[in-house]
Amino acid sequence: TLKEILPGYTAVTGNPAVPPKWSFGLWMARISYSTQKQVEKVAADLRKHQIPCDVIHIDTDWYENDWECDLKFGKSKFPNPSDLMTELREQGFRVSLWQWPNMMLTSPMYKEGREGGYLVKKANGEPYHFTGFGPDAGMLDYSNPETVAWVKEKFRDLFRQGVAAIKTDFGEGLPPDGVYHSVPGESMHNLYPLLYNEAVFGVTEEMVGESKGIVWSRSAWAGSQRYPVHWSGDGVARYEDLACVLRAALSFGLSGFPFYSHDIGGFSGVPSPELYVRWAQLGMFGSHVRCHGAPPREPWAYGAEAERIFRQYDDLRYRLMPYIYSEAVKCGYTSLPMMRPLVLDYQDDPNTYTIDDQFLFGSSLLVAPILDETNQRRVYLPEGEWVNFWSKEILSGGKWLTADAPLDIMPLYVKAGTILPLGPKMQYVDERPLDPLTLEIHAPAATGQLTIHDEDRPDIEVSYRREGDKLHVDVSDTPGQVNVVVVGEALQVFVS
Repeated sequence: TLKEILPGYTAVTGNPAVPPKWSFGLWMARISYSTQKQVEKVAADLRKHQIPCDVIHIDTDWYENDWECDLKFGKSKFPNPSDLMTELREQGFRVSLWQWPNMMLTSPMYKEGREGGYLVKKANGEPYHFTGFGPDAGMLDYSNPETVAWVKEKFRDLFRQGVAAIKTDFGEGLPPDGVYHSVPGESMHNLYPLLYNEAVFGVTEEMVGESKGIVWSRSAWAGSQRYPVHWSGDGVARYEDLACVLRAALSFGLSGFPFYSHDIGGFSGVPSPELYVRWAQLGMFGSHVRCHGAPPREPWAYGAEAERIFRQYDDLRYRLMPYIYSEAVKCGYTSLPMMRPLVLDYQDDPNTYTIDDQFLFGSSLLVAPILDETNQRRVYLPEGEWVNFWSKEILSGGKWLTADAPLDIMPLYVKAGTILPLGPKMQYVDERPLDPLTLEIHAPAATGQLTIHDEDRPDIEVSYRREGDKLHVDVSDTPGQVNVVVVGEALQVFVS
């Protein structure tokens, strides 16, 4: 089966790492925040508008010169980066920084790399210059162990200042006629992203803690699932691109990559408020969620209604964090994707073979995003019973239905028998303990079981058994109050 092929493949190419829990919160970015004051303001505005968020990403313009990539904060723009990191952490934020494997010819790092022999070369031994995208630049040769050691120390200094993650942009545009330290040029195109992300992921894990590594990458090869997370690259603010990033997610997941993201609103162009909302609704049901692009992608830039709906789905995502992180842990040891095409779970149902516009988020939630302006769509529910998340109506599967979807509704269904764990509202991951823990049991079966994983805290084991009109729920030790809600039926609930 497909579910057997994926772990077999990753057993050969490497098991996927599970990113740190905080990374499953919202990432807020644009191209680009460019000063310390600007970053401080967007952080304050996020909390003022009560938009839950964990990461502020600073893109190309944190250097003294935009795109320079000398891996140093520009002193005129970010005079006190360590203080900024401390201030943001106190507010519940972490910081991610952009870089690419190139450096402008005017950068002091280019001179150092040239003198040290750390750059990709031409046949005559001179550095190969990357042209055609911004200023001419030299490229790091990640096949050279000395290059890796040199650049890792540059990254260590950023982590010492409090940076949490590095965006490993580009990595796919390698010249086949380049001369590399240990690999022929024609073989380097596929291998380079693996070496590039391995190096940055490795130093991240070294500095922030074992099993806490992460990058934000757009290029990959076989084995790159060991170094998550990957995103779709630079889409355009169009409904066609919204549909495209979903198809990409499902394809990527079937390639052995459990964790994936895309830029809410598209990277370039101006989305209408309606497109921005529909993109956000889809984005909130991916493993990782980021707003990014130009012009700004903060939700208040798209009007009061868009901001309200964005907040509604962002709040829901944070309440679903016990489910999301637990499913992520499972994906780490099964190699199944967080966003999975229906065929992966329903391989014997020919109706699922060509469905590329809806998906399972984890094992229990069926998501049918709105990918056009119609506010209505056809939805296929596979065999079994499903519960409409919004109306709580129980529906029979194995058939198609038509779902109406005004702007604040994205069709969402819960598999019958699911124990859906929800935490309290939070402004950032782990802002408070899992108290209260709400367990929504949807159309209970005879028995059910759930393990809630919570990173460095003990797992919480939940099970239920049904006896007539009584439902007995067993919950292991939790940080606080437990509320049990039965959805779809009126049953007496006994919790122990």
